[in-house]
Amino acid sequence: MSESTETHLEGLQKFFDDLPEGNITDNDKTVFTRLYKQFLTEKATIDWNSWKLPPAERFIDASGLPEIEEGEQKDLLERLAVVRLNGGLGTTMGCRGPKSLIKVKADRSFLEIAVDQIEHVNSKHDTKVPLLLLDSFNTSAETAEALEHLGVAHKLTKVRQFEQSKCPRIYADTLLPVDGHEDEAWYPPGHGNIFETLLYTAVADELLEEGHDVLFVSNIDNTGAIVDARFVKALLENDHEYIMEVTPKTPADIKGGTLIQIEDRIMHLEMPQVPPEGIDEFCSTKTFKIFNTNNIWINLKAVRPRLDEIMREIIANKKKLSDGTPIIQLETSIGGAIRNFPNACALNVGRSRFLPVKRTQDLLVISSDAFELDENVNVKLAEGLESAPHVSLSSEFDALPEFQKRIPEIPSLIDLKNLKVAGNVVFGKSVVLKGNVELIAEEGEELVIEDETVIEGGDY
Repeated sequence: MSESTETHLEGLQKFFDDLPEGNITDNDKTVFTRLYKQFLTEKATIDWNSWKLPPAERFIDASGLPEIEEGEQKDLLERLAVVRLNGGLGTTMGCRGPKSLIKVKADRSFLEIAVDQIEHVNSKHDTKVPLLLLDSFNTSAETAEALEHLGVAHKLTKVRQFEQSKCPRIYADTLLPVDGHEDEAWYPPGHGNIFETLLYTAVADELLEEGHDVLFVSNIDNTGAIVDARFVKALLENDHEYIMEVTPKTPADIKGGTLIQIEDRIMHLEMPQVPPEGIDEFCSTKTFKIFNTNNIWINLKAVRPRLDEIMREIIANKKKLSDGTPIIQLETSIGGAIRNFPNACALNVGRSRFLPVKRTQDLLVISSDAFELDENVNVKLAEGLESAPHVSLSSEFDALPEFQKRIPEIPSLIDLKNLKVAGNVVFGKSVVLKGNVELIAEEGEELVIEDETVIEGGDY
């Protein structure tokens, strides 16, 4: 260990020693110390000449999995627990509260859809699949209030919350922990932290005692990540410890994580691990044809003995404090854990299982009539559509409150192919957009789309 590394670790320990009692737990300190040491000692990027693409035998085609009889489905589902990653605040969309509480479809929030989807599974198959929410210290309290309001205790589905670690941000220049900024000094260290959290909260052991030895983990904003008993069977019958759902990469997914193989291990590759000479190849679809949906299936019984020692690549997420001070958040992803499991594989799935909402333009499309909520509480493309419309909104729509003010009622997009909106544009009610539409307000002017306007192709 270098002298510089030892000095930084000593600085971290002093920071912990000076913290008021109860600020963070000993487990949180352990989690961050490991992240910090790994950050200080490991090279951030891979050797671009060291990898190859994983062989075909490491992939399973979901379309080729056989259907399962109801009796076997019930047995498989009884072994399942569903985990939704619920630590985010939706800051990309200007939100201050949990992203999961945003209304997205049929006046239901992401949280409500997640609960109702599992409720439907349990009702249909007479099962007791639990729903777990991996919260952060930012989302736990508000989510609990929302669940109480929903009255989930009176439903078939048991919903439980468990909270991931709380870690200190570090200054970008000194690499020492941020101090004196109260709430701004702390962050949740990414969804890769699920493994330690399952251990430290005793949730892993509780689930195993209840007979739930398979976890299905996905982002709470991905309403396409539905339960499929065939995937449970694929995990168990081939003794896979871990399966990652992947889907074909498009030009819109250039920053999405993908899979490579170094020596005999599959690894998850994200942009921060790519050296400068590999960026163009990583972002193209010529070499990397699939990307990670972040829908992960885990054999909890097989993984339980290793929960405290799973390695993941460090993601150094650069941000700024409110006063402009550059800082770094040390994070890991659940996808990065694939490197730990010799028998891990990827599952090729269709795009319908990847419907994330990262920006308001995604929210506009999912909330519109281009998607429907079917009788199984599954969000899917409206009947007759082969693909979702492509929508581009300018920065005026980036923040959710501004988006909601400018689009108080979601227009009809079922016959839309492409939409570009730029500038000070405001929509009325019952607007219908068809074909290829551009709505561009002149600088300094407001463009109002009146109630019940129908726009088909061309410029407005």
